[in-house]
Amino acid sequence: MAAVLRTGLRILIIAVLIGPVLLGLAQTLGAAFGWLPALGERSIGLAPWRTLLDQPGLATSIQLTLWTGLSATGFGFALAFALVASLHGRSIGRSLMPWLAPFLAAPHAAIAIGLAFILAPSGWLLRLVAAPLDLTRPPDWALVGDPMGIGLILGLLVKEVPFLALIMSASVSHLPVQRWLVQAGSLGYSRSAAWIRVVLPLMWPQIRLPTLIVLSYALSNVDMALILGPANPPVLAVTVLRA
Repeated sequence: MAAVLRTGLRILIIAVLIGPVLLGLAQTLGAAFGWLPALGERSIGLAPWRTLLDQPGLATSIQLTLWTGLSATGFGFALAFALVASLHGRSIGRSLMPWLAPFLAAPHAAIAIGLAFILAPSGWLLRLVAAPLDLTRPPDWALVGDPMGIGLILGLLVKEVPFLALIMSASVSHLPVQRWLVQAGSLGYSRSAAWIRVVLPLMWPQIRLPTLIVLSYALSNVDMALILGPANPPVLAVTVLRA
């Protein structure tokens, strides 16, 4: 009887966890093929896909999406890992980490707008160096809306590096990192090599899901892409929104 109850409890927990995901996936697939009753669309067919494939610059949009999403996630992971590794076990690290929390509460669009004011050709960053460098006009290049998506990558880094750093910091607080570093040092590894070869593989199972969440957002964000991303053509999420 106890075994049956445990099995039923497991099934119930799995259904509660997976059920909303499956419902969301079903609604997404329905909308992809034209079934969207909230907007009065009740005919199932390939018309939405034809509309998407007819969008100009679709291949470039997909390339930009992969480039910006993978780059932001990769660089963000590396920067967050380097930050946690360099500050671990130091008093400055314990005092610095709480200052990263406000970045999590800040809306993505607000960060994008603030970064646009900083990185624009006539923005605050250029104004700080205009007088010392005797600059009288804005430069010809721009990081906001650039065709390579550099501004979008920077915006994603500003938002996601604090998130990943806090996740990694919480993860290493539950691991015997100091003991591993001492053992790796006794085998001739430097501190950085020990973090990469010993700590990171053992920490990865705990931070894998947050990293995938960051990747999924970087590949599908709309608000930051509208403000900082390339516009002609835009990334795939903006293309789908406009289609």
